[in-house]
Amino acid sequence: MKRFIALIMVIFMLSLLFAASIKKEGLENPFPSLENLDEFNFERQGEVYPDMKINLITTETGDEIYSYFGHTSLEIILPSLPPLFYDYGYFSFSNGFYINFIFGRLLYNVYATDGAMRLDLFEMEDRTVHRTELKLSNQMKNAIFSFLRFNTREENNTYLYDYYLDNCATRVRDIYNEATGGDFKRWAEEIYNGTSLRRCANLYLDKNPIVSFTLNYLEGPSIDKPISLYEECFLPLHLMKAIEEYEMIESDVIITSEGRNQYRTLSLNTWTLIFSLSLYLVTFILYSSKRRWIKRIADMLMGILYLYLFVLSAVLLFMISATNHTVTYFNANLLYINPLIIIMAAEAIRGRKINKRYWYSMISLALLALAFIFKALFPDVFIQDNLSVLMLSGSIYLINITRFFIEREKQSA
Repeated sequence: MKRFIALIMVIFMLSLLFAASIKKEGLENPFPSLENLDEFNFERQGEVYPDMKINLITTETGDEIYSYFGHTSLEIILPSLPPLFYDYGYFSFSNGFYINFIFGRLLYNVYATDGAMRLDLFEMEDRTVHRTELKLSNQMKNAIFSFLRFNTREENNTYLYDYYLDNCATRVRDIYNEATGGDFKRWAEEIYNGTSLRRCANLYLDKNPIVSFTLNYLEGPSIDKPISLYEECFLPLHLMKAIEEYEMIESDVIITSEGRNQYRTLSLNTWTLIFSLSLYLVTFILYSSKRRWIKRIADMLMGILYLYLFVLSAVLLFMISATNHTVTYFNANLLYINPLIIIMAAEAIRGRKINKRYWYSMISLALLALAFIFKALFPDVFIQDNLSVLMLSGSIYLINITRFFIEREKQSA
């Protein structure tokens, strides 16, 4: 048992080391947004098309995980020509996409597409679509059009995607800000709504609690800093509403979804609390039974949960130590749920005695207690928003401790 406890402490110390993230190799962005916008002179672009219109097209959430946040496009309308869409965020599942994605090399593209075809596709996907006419001068509209044509050249249409900092909405936001001479950014950076990148994202992720918990576990504290309205515009709907407020206009709904009335039912923390309490109650009842096969049902349930958490923590360990997914760096969640949990999975599935799981859980709960203390004493330092992880991990460790005392009481009876 002493060796087992020593092994646990070593693994926890290694987890602490890895949580500091040893991989920080940056990747060069083939077409950085701000640098190329700065080099492109918006003031000297001539008025080639006097009757041009530019619309912001905002498409709400879809079924696939990558479409949960929605999508932003720019629509160019010229007389006697069909509408043209400029879309950032294209990717292909071929040409090594999966390997690049695993290692954080997210190379995405921008293309010009047929506007009518894109709207038909959004309607087929049953997604609500908004159109916002941008109130810009003809000179700025033509400058934007010139930049988009420059950006979609084959040698310029690839960029390094980032979930929060460089996606389809932030690219359009940067273009729009450049067209306003930076005034939009100055205005939006003065507005703080008391939120963070994580909280904004969870508004859309929480409709699927498993996906939401998985991503929230994997993401570190870099997305928990207070953000301004300008940074909130990484989300398409937030960008649309910010532009509406800035220009004092209203968008038109051109396609209405028939099956998606809301994004979020309950928050991730509420989902996790309900699941954790239910899990504790069910396993308490099962472990209190005198029948061995009923207790084995509880063991199998816990074993399956341990296996899921083992896979999740192993993925996190890999991401922070061997990939360029910077959003996972400095992730304290690895201290509370780490790959060592495979020991608990093996013990539960094989129906072994509770002793090892008890000591593992006692040490883990001590770390959880320290986490809460440090968060309370130094809230500006320990900013990672991981209450859902703390609740779930705390509940499974309490289940093991409770079972230990149930077994001991039966033996003494």
